[in-house]
Amino acid sequence: MKRKVKLSMFFTVCLTLVLALFVGCASSKDFSAEAAAKGFVTVENGQFMLNGEPFRFVGTNNYYMHYSTDMMQTDVIEDAAEMGFDVLRIWGFQIGPNRDHNSYGLNEPAKNGKPGSYGVPEKYQTTSKNPNEFGYPRDIFERLDYTIAEAGKHGIKLVIALNNYWSDFGGLQQASTWQRWFNLEKPTDFYTDKGCKEAYKEYVKTLLTRVNTYTGIPYNEDPTIMTWELMNEPRNPDDKTGKVVTAWAKEMSAYVKSLAPYQLCAVGDEGGFIRDDLEGFGEEGNHMYNGTEGTDFDALLSLKNIDYGTFHMYPEAWGILPEYVENWGAQYIIDHIDSGKAIGKPVVLEEYGVGSTGGQNRLAIYDKWNRTVYENGGAGSMVWILTSSNEYELSEGGDGLYDDYDGFRIMNDGSPVSKMLSAWAARFAGTETPEDTLLLDKPKAYLLNPGKAQEAKGEFQVRAELSGNYGKVKSAKLYINGELAPVPNTMQYNKANDLYRIKINTTTYEDGTVLNISAVFTLEDGTVLKTNEIPITISNNVTYSLLKTYDFADSTAEATSLGAYQAELKKISHSTLNGGMLRVDAVFPGENEWEELKVKFPSMTEVSEAAQLEFTVYFEKDLASTPSGKSKPEDKLPGVQNYIAFDPGWIKTGQGTQNCELENLEVVTLDDGKEYYKQTCLFEFFTNSDYTLVTICPTMGYVAYTGPIYIDTVNIYKKD
Repeated sequence: MKRKVKLSMFFTVCLTLVLALFVGCASSKDFSAEAAAKGFVTVENGQFMLNGEPFRFVGTNNYYMHYSTDMMQTDVIEDAAEMGFDVLRIWGFQIGPNRDHNSYGLNEPAKNGKPGSYGVPEKYQTTSKNPNEFGYPRDIFERLDYTIAEAGKHGIKLVIALNNYWSDFGGLQQASTWQRWFNLEKPTDFYTDKGCKEAYKEYVKTLLTRVNTYTGIPYNEDPTIMTWELMNEPRNPDDKTGKVVTAWAKEMSAYVKSLAPYQLCAVGDEGGFIRDDLEGFGEEGNHMYNGTEGTDFDALLSLKNIDYGTFHMYPEAWGILPEYVENWGAQYIIDHIDSGKAIGKPVVLEEYGVGSTGGQNRLAIYDKWNRTVYENGGAGSMVWILTSSNEYELSEGGDGLYDDYDGFRIMNDGSPVSKMLSAWAARFAGTETPEDTLLLDKPKAYLLNPGKAQEAKGEFQVRAELSGNYGKVKSAKLYINGELAPVPNTMQYNKANDLYRIKINTTTYEDGTVLNISAVFTLEDGTVLKTNEIPITISNNVTYSLLKTYDFADSTAEATSLGAYQAELKKISHSTLNGGMLRVDAVFPGENEWEELKVKFPSMTEVSEAAQLEFTVYFEKDLASTPSGKSKPEDKLPGVQNYIAFDPGWIKTGQGTQNCELENLEVVTLDDGKEYYKQTCLFEFFTNSDYTLVTICPTMGYVAYTGPIYIDTVNIYKKD
């Protein structure tokens, strides 16, 4: 009898499980329809859907919505709406207190049974400051409530990132938060540490289930929120297989979807591939294809609970040669869209930027990149970064506009770039006017180099391209100062880059001569297209004089760490060695061809007037070794490859000019009796008044080294 009962119970349980599975499948289908009916963005047949229609968009990003004032938030949202930006990506995290902005989010995670601490600590809640004053203590959760409510009023969908790989606002690289809280040996242990994963989940649950104090709607039931992103730009350079980040994303995406089944889930990654058959355009930027970043875009996109793919794009900052920036980006876009098509999911160019202080033609490049996304079936593009007002500055007598801190600022200001992005937004949304169509499709010519006024010397290559709907080109001519240039003046078509180019021998002109450069195209139908004129100033015989010296005799010159890439910057301090130097304690694994430190000098504002910068680097000879089998002679590796970068926009300068094999470096003995490798680096560049500060980047390739790097005597020179 008991056996029959047990068998009966067994069959009952089996039947129950089968029914539950069937009901689960049915409810999944019902849920998709329900989500769509409630106004959520969904994914069907490899594309976004909204209100029963395909949803393609141009959007933007903004990082200060979670701590700024009502006016600053509303202005961004209203500007986005006016420009036709249907999606806004924002930060949904503040891990630990951000004293710069006096904002508070997760102050202490759950640990050892202790509950987490969220919001503004009680002792900071009373203040004499007004809400529009800098430093007013802000609860990021209330600020997010306001952002979501305002975005909803304007029909803008939100993408909210849940954490950051970088140090900003308490990301993985900020040692004062995750690493200290969980005693991590290195930042990327975050992905595997049990305590970190549980704390991350607790934060996710707290945020996703929060009830908005302005709307009364729980976050996970609000269709204004299109997507939850696991992290901004996750990566793990320690793991070239990408498996660690993929495993973490698999676990966390499942958790997010369990809490927010109506909303989409994405990774938020830069889109690094792990492939053998692709090397990017012109064999540039291989690190985004070969697993160096520790992310596998194809594997991440294939995860069940990842609804669509994201990728970011900053070719200048990634060291792509200037002449390849535009077309390298176009190829990177196509590669990601093709990956999405193969897997059957939408793909979004989620962040992209060209520095305003560099030499590139942003209008031409942004036009080309958006055209590439649209014509190849991409789901959307999101420019970095739309900014508007700055209420803090109004109280201090400023211009009331948010400053262009990173060099990528876009504003709703009627500029050519603003108008062009608005036109693309209308085309993606299917709402374009005849004016939009004319702006995008009318044949036009862009001058790519020079992209803006600059100095020139030696052989200067002029590059130009056509855009829009144009017919066959009959001729392309170089013009100087409004006149046809001396022979040779015919620009040659380069098929690989889809542009026209010609070289000018600037040594035939006197120094100081200004040449106004333009290109004129004649089409077979008689149409004539002319680029804008851009001046170059001939500067071949330049002499320099010393502007400022930083000798580190008794200070660090306010040096600060910007972290490292495939290396570890452990500490910056002052050393009395050699009469005073900057000491940077570091770890270079020696396993990669590019391992760098980033040492920022906010005090070196003289670079805005400069044309040369020189410094000396020392590191202990006995601590350096070269792992067997690691060599790249064409790049002089194993060895050093130091460079510098300028803000805003992280304009890399001097890459490849200082490369030197380890065995060819000078060896000296310092006053501690030890032998050191020594290299004095001199970088020459054209003066740019927009440069605000310099970052010195001691960089090695295939050199294993754990110990101090010394930087000595930075000389800044101006052009006479």
